[in-house]
Amino acid sequence: MERRIFLAGLGLVTAGTVVGTGVGTLTEPAMASESPTARTARPGGHTTAFQATVSFRTSPSDKLVALTIDDGPTPEWTPQVLAVLRRHQALATFFVVGKRAAASPAVVALAAAAGHEIGNHTWGHSDLTRHDETYVRDSLERTHATISKLTGQPPVLCRPPYGRIDSVGLGVCASLGYDVALWSDHLTGSNAKGDVDITLREASPGSIVLAHDGGSEPNATLMAQLDRLVGSMTDSGYTFTTVSRLLAAPAR
Repeated sequence: MERRIFLAGLGLVTAGTVVGTGVGTLTEPAMASESPTARTARPGGHTTAFQATVSFRTSPSDKLVALTIDDGPTPEWTPQVLAVLRRHQALATFFVVGKRAAASPAVVALAAAAGHEIGNHTWGHSDLTRHDETYVRDSLERTHATISKLTGQPPVLCRPPYGRIDSVGLGVCASLGYDVALWSDHLTGSNAKGDVDITLREASPGSIVLAHDGGSEPNATLMAQLDRLVGSMTDSGYTFTTVSRLLAAPAR
């Protein structure tokens, strides 16, 4: 009891309820009263290396940036994002929620056919730090299979919902051959203009920019400001590419 009181004082005891982005309120029981960093991943085998690179941004020699679009696909917003990208001849990485991809397969196929990258954002947009390895593996593998079927190309990147991942999630990502992509700049639906102003001022070659085409974030203002961001940076000599191509680009 004293340990739980101590942990609660540090903010490490969770209530088990998380507001999901666009999926309502998710009740997810905490793994334990300890911090998620107490969990240990135990990858099988002793002769195979397990590693997953986590990237917030890179430092390429060219003026490359990566736009990432999370939480879709949705019939309303994803086509609008695709139109913005097409207008500026820009590429992006869509981190899709598996069950939403399964519900809108044509939208996923359209994005892939346009040359955009499709990444894994779990099956139901769950906080990976609140589930055991079996749940995490099932969530990522189901989404992996769905993306592979819809696009003909298996995903190689994972973005954990809320940007939350610990050793268990990283272990599963490593076993699937995934790298983990986080972000350095964020466009929100509630402050789209201000966020674009900041990004235009502070972004640099290697930035990874987060926006959304699903959940509660996307709205007409965000779409207009996304168009302003991509257009302005393109006019300034930047090239929008996929995260995988950004990671593979020669460093300066």
